[in-house]
Amino acid sequence: MSDCLCEINISDINLTDERYKISFSDKDICFLARSFKETGLIYPPIVRPVNNTFIIVSGFNRIRAHIHNNQVHNNETKIVVYKTKPDTTDYQCLLKSISSLTFQRQLTIAELIICTRRLYQFLDKQQIAEKSPAIFNTELAESFVGDLLTIGGLSDTAMELIHTGNLSFKSAKRISLFEKESIKVFLDIFSKIHASQSKQLEIILYIMEIAARDLIKPKALLKNQEIQDILSDEKKEPGLKTEDLRAYLFEHRFPTVLKYRQMVREKITSIKFGNRIKISPPENFDSQTYSISFTAKNYKEFFANVQNLNAGLENKELKEIFNP
Repeated sequence: MSDCLCEINISDINLTDERYKISFSDKDICFLARSFKETGLIYPPIVRPVNNTFIIVSGFNRIRAHIHNNQVHNNETKIVVYKTKPDTTDYQCLLKSISSLTFQRQLTIAELIICTRRLYQFLDKQQIAEKSPAIFNTELAESFVGDLLTIGGLSDTAMELIHTGNLSFKSAKRISLFEKESIKVFLDIFSKIHASQSKQLEIILYIMEIAARDLIKPKALLKNQEIQDILSDEKKEPGLKTEDLRAYLFEHRFPTVLKYRQMVREKITSIKFGNRIKISPPENFDSQTYSISFTAKNYKEFFANVQNLNAGLENKELKEIFNP
């Protein structure tokens, strides 16, 4: 027997119970509400009767949009829904909530993590992988399901950061292996900056290496006033905070390299090649490759640049850069 299509009062729905909510999207529902006015409710939400009230299984935004339109009948806002059978289990409701979304669109990583974490109450890792085509509308490898479950052990704060892109999947997987105090440190950091996945992993690596070298906890390192000043600067964009933090951590992780980089830059500045010629040392000196470039608007300028380069070949500072 399938779910029953019926009309109920909005006031009979417990709007605060979001146990089956998957999507982080609390987007503006004005367009959806407008669509309801024009075309009506095409796909009714699914609700479950619980203790003389109803909880939403699927269709949170549709119900919000319906309330927004304030369609009143007999002083009550009513809505057409699919009501689950009384004997429908929690597992069956969970499947309905997931599949009703996955067969509309692809889930985000954060949503996948949440769904997998909830399914793990009823299925093991192998079973989730085996049933994934029917549940997620895509096939999930067992190893990937394992990664989702590992990250699923993180807090809701982490899920929100993953959703917003402030914490990548690989970074989340990395910090999930740390103890709780250190995890909180990184969640705090990534909530205040915005970095690419590679830069996130770099920040994690530098902090853990500095902490291990100095025999301190990441939490103690985070209390450093310079780091706090960087993270708490509300006038600076998150991306710029990221670069300031990376520079600080690099300086403290590799003080010898930093000193050498400063020396090389001083030598480059001392070489009189002209304003149009630029020598760029390797990034963080993780290679030995320097780049030299110049600009020229005409042959005369091009020739002058070449002459300046030739003249600088015997420069002592230039030789010391390439032959330290």
